[in-house]
Amino acid sequence: MSSHRRPLDDEEPADEQSNSDPEAADLPAGLSPRSYSFWIGALLLHGSVTPRVIGDVLGFGLLAMLTVIACSIIEALFGANLQFAVSPFSPAGAVLGLLLVLRINAGYDRWWEARKLWGGIVNQSRNLGIIALSYGPADKAWRVRLIRWLAAYPHIVRRSLRGERTLPEIERLLGKGEAANIASAQHMPDFVSREIAALLRMAQASGMNDWSFYEAERQRGLLIDYLGGCERILRTPLARATVITVRRFIFLFLATLPFALLHQLDSSVTAFTIAGVEFRASLWLIPLFIMLLAYPLLALDRIGMELQNPFDRARLDHLPLDRICVTIETNLIELLNLDSAPGERPLAPQPVVPPPDATITESLHPFNTDVS
Repeated sequence: MSSHRRPLDDEEPADEQSNSDPEAADLPAGLSPRSYSFWIGALLLHGSVTPRVIGDVLGFGLLAMLTVIACSIIEALFGANLQFAVSPFSPAGAVLGLLLVLRINAGYDRWWEARKLWGGIVNQSRNLGIIALSYGPADKAWRVRLIRWLAAYPHIVRRSLRGERTLPEIERLLGKGEAANIASAQHMPDFVSREIAALLRMAQASGMNDWSFYEAERQRGLLIDYLGGCERILRTPLARATVITVRRFIFLFLATLPFALLHQLDSSVTAFTIAGVEFRASLWLIPLFIMLLAYPLLALDRIGMELQNPFDRARLDHLPLDRICVTIETNLIELLNLDSAPGERPLAPQPVVPPPDATITESLHPFNTDVS
């Protein structure tokens, strides 16, 4: 599976606005793509699954040590050799690796589908804004109100997918009263979409031609379709039986491998003797080897799990929805600026650092003007 993300058409305008290298977003503060090196990437903990699997890795190391101690005691007391051949572990490891690759691919497919759906939300929001401002009524209050609600939609979709009802950006865009109404709705995106539909109906009644109205309605419908796709990903986890099977296979593989390595890593030097029982170098070499093997297996399993829900901020590789929503809002503001000052250089907002809830610079935000 390739680790490179495929470029999206809707990402370019955001890069132009921020005047920054998109690769820099994946790097820690103070690092640029030019200064980034393999060694920094290999040893970096920020964004790594290592902190989330290190406990399980140490647990398998401890289990391996207890296995070696128990086998050494049994061999000393009863003369029983519990070692068995290591050859079956080669095909078993190959099968396990294949299962983990399939697990990661399944998670990555969900992550990539979610990103494409959000790319559609970006594009359809722009299209709807352009159609409404180009063919809609000339009434300034209507135009600003439509852009307000349209800019609110991606924020509401993001909050809905994350199960959040606190809406600071909606209070900024629409006021506390509308934010409270949206938060009290059973399905917040539908509430916002209905308001956009009402504004489009108002535009049709004010003279918008039928083709423009139907095309705007089609774009609004696509926004609902993309939301439905995101909700399908959110509410349809991967089959639990598959996850249990893969993790059980990992456990059996790592728990039984020490038996095959009992005398493979021994040296002629006795580490120490307790009650006549000799403990050789395998006492620490086998647990070390098991931990070195457990780390990539557990890390791959964890990566597959992290990719399953691309909307949750608790996941390592969650989609940058805050940044995407700010991009949409900024683009719509620019459309309104272009519309209000034709022939002049648009009054573009300043670059915004989105997470967790970005606020557009007030002095440059046309929504601060009272047009009611």
